[in-house]
Amino acid sequence: MILVGDSAVKQVRNAALAALLVTAFTFATTGSVSAQEIYVHGGTLGAGIGAALPLTSWSGVHAEIEGLGFSHSVDVDENRYDGHLKLLQGGLYLDLFPFSSSGFRVTAGALLNDDELSAHAVPNAQGNYKIGDDYVPAVGAAPSATATLPHVMPYLGIGYGHKPVSKGFGLTFDLGVAYGRPRVSYNVPQIYSLFTTQANIDKEEKDISDKVSRYKLYPVVQIGVTYRF
Repeated sequence: MILVGDSAVKQVRNAALAALLVTAFTFATTGSVSAQEIYVHGGTLGAGIGAALPLTSWSGVHAEIEGLGFSHSVDVDENRYDGHLKLLQGGLYLDLFPFSSSGFRVTAGALLNDDELSAHAVPNAQGNYKIGDDYVPAVGAAPSATATLPHVMPYLGIGYGHKPVSKGFGLTFDLGVAYGRPRVSYNVPQIYSLFTTQANIDKEEKDISDKVSRYKLYPVVQIGVTYRF
């Protein structure tokens, strides 16, 4: 039942991300609204595309989808975990322009995530893994851990761009932070129960969780090129 539930959640989340992409392109292609804007950008959220739409002379909205993947290692309590970080998210944002003559804005919204760090333990020089307070021989598949961010994370920041001033090319910049406490799952193959206790397995999972939980504030720095028509 748990596997079915997780699959259903992932399908809903992926569908929502796809909806964000459709929304972005709808903003850009609808003929009923003037001064639409499309853009490409990159930064700490990865590379992506989006579209912006003005609401009034001092407000607007924008939607985007972006992603990135790369190898990443984490050291936890004398253990090294090698893995892969996958970033895939969309965003919906409200832009407020406090100065009529400037593209400076305050932006608030939400990230919809499918971000995941999956990693496996690497044996030390003696060919052992450390699980809790025990060193166990690497006799089977490696213990592994997966860290995921909340599916929805609030965002607050400042930026420049997306204001309907003139047609043609422009720049956009965002600086802000998204909040979300990561969740960790730790998997130890059954064979290692011969060499350690459940208490040590629980301790290792807590150590990993404590390490990852430091990253509940995710910095966002994005820069891009826009085209308004």
